[in-house]
Amino acid sequence: MNKNCFEIIYLIAVFTFLCITSAFANIDTQTASIVSKLQGQWYDENGNLALDFEGNTVNGCPIVGAYHPAGGSGDFSCTLRIIENESYKDLFLVCSHVGKPDYHSHIILNGAYGDASKGAMFLKTKTAQYYETVGGIGIDMPANEVLAKYGKPDINRIWRGIPGEYLWKYNRMGLELVMRHNRVERIRILKDGDRHFDRTGFNCANAPYEFQEVYGFKNVPRAGKFGAFWVGHGEYMWFDEYPDCIELSTYYN
Repeated sequence: MNKNCFEIIYLIAVFTFLCITSAFANIDTQTASIVSKLQGQWYDENGNLALDFEGNTVNGCPIVGAYHPAGGSGDFSCTLRIIENESYKDLFLVCSHVGKPDYHSHIILNGAYGDASKGAMFLKTKTAQYYETVGGIGIDMPANEVLAKYGKPDINRIWRGIPGEYLWKYNRMGLELVMRHNRVERIRILKDGDRHFDRTGFNCANAPYEFQEVYGFKNVPRAGKFGAFWVGHGEYMWFDEYPDCIELSTYYN
């Protein structure tokens, strides 16, 4: 083997080493970025501590890495590998509103896209917090609290064909609640009911310009798919079905 062959083999070896080193560096940076957004305590629907992120640990277990991220910013999923009882354990996390935490920062542990019957949802606070409410009902309120206030709904059916996602309808009140992971995900005020937004007393009978004036929207809402209108603390109003319905949720697109 001549000198040129040795030089080529050497260069290939150096290049391979640099690529591997770079890949591990990216994984470390990726893990650090993800874990930094999850720091602190996360609680289940009964107010029990479920996940405790401190530094590079969760519930006292070292974090090896965060892999297969999808999404970005504060809304993403990933597989978090930890060491528990001297063995590797993978936690699949679906995270929302964690980039810049608000009232509705969530982690769904071991959930599945398209199947809300799987996994458990955790919040940053022991009890759900709300900016706007409807008849005392707020986003992320546990199902048992809703039942304590209003009783069983007149209609309880699968919503959008997604397992674990339900539509609760209270006919006389003109109120629909979309339930997911045993919590309120969306609140829908209907035209023919007596429900209204508690901060303002507004409902479907109010003109769109009134909502703009009171809530400070940049534009006047109107019927159709024109996007969400920010209310505050991670909550948005949708006027797609106005004047038949106004929806409150954490979705912004």
